[in-house]
Amino acid sequence: MDRIDVMLPSHIHHICQIVTGFLILKEQGMPVVIRDCSRDRNQPLHNLPVVTAQYGGKRIVYDLWDGYQNPEGMQLALENCDVYFKRSFSTEKNRELFPAFEEKLFPLGFNYHVTHPKNPANEPWWKHLGKLAQGRTPDRYFWPEVFEGQAGPNQGPVKILFLTRLWEEDPALSSEDNAERRAINESRIHIIRTLRQRYGDCFFGGLNDLPIARSLAPELIVPKQYTERRHYLDLLHSCHICIGTMGLYESIGWKTGEYVAAAKAIVNETFRYQVPGDFAPGKNYLPFDTAQQCLDAVQTLVESAQLRLEMQQANESYYRDYLKPEVLVGNTLELASRL
Repeated sequence: MDRIDVMLPSHIHHICQIVTGFLILKEQGMPVVIRDCSRDRNQPLHNLPVVTAQYGGKRIVYDLWDGYQNPEGMQLALENCDVYFKRSFSTEKNRELFPAFEEKLFPLGFNYHVTHPKNPANEPWWKHLGKLAQGRTPDRYFWPEVFEGQAGPNQGPVKILFLTRLWEEDPALSSEDNAERRAINESRIHIIRTLRQRYGDCFFGGLNDLPIARSLAPELIVPKQYTERRHYLDLLHSCHICIGTMGLYESIGWKTGEYVAAAKAIVNETFRYQVPGDFAPGKNYLPFDTAQQCLDAVQTLVESAQLRLEMQQANESYYRDYLKPEVLVGNTLELASRL
């Protein structure tokens, strides 16, 4: 097998999933060589959320941007590669922004913060020790296996999880963008309040402790025991229905990737971007665009144990075939070798 030369032009934590995939493939016997070039300011992609690889005579780029917020950086990467895998992938935006490079572009898939003990993008040891001293989460709570779950019949009452945040208005943004932030905040507050009233102790959720949350809905701020990583993972695995929202630039939120890895039934804002494989609304998740649609979707899953089980099974299969870090990376290498 041809050697796989991987280059890291940054330590931005968005890239951890891809580097983890390569490191696991190396442990499985593939000839992977990883070069940390994050300090080389002469690299054309320096400090960008990308990983590059050379394999089988092909130059491959893995783009972990939230959306299309840096078309100049994308253009530069597209000009210097043969195959381009994009996390937030839109056929329409590719056609609009990069018509000359459409045939190079492929969807990469879900992203979430998963890492490996030997990942160069991990925090340095002194930051790691500092976190431990502060009682914060060390990297071992981001290894792949801590997220993984199995589908199975529910035991006990159906539990629902929705942890999210509110967005501050920004004077640097347009009035339309700030109006969108206000609408997002109002929707999330309404969903959480209604779920608390409707499901009581079977609902675990609320808002991150930020100034905007203290201003608009202080009673919905969740205790730190929910958001600290080790406790959050226990909570995630104890729940059956998980609610996901969009990230920045309409990206698919990182929590959604975690839900898929944990084999959960998912209610999620309608995807604006595409992922590889057969991940589909109605099968892997119930989509929503309004607060009422979200509440209706949750109720549908609460009432149907069969639908919950089928969705959990579909997500467990998708994780195994497309999302496990080494599988996600391996699928890209296989596709690149066929082109």
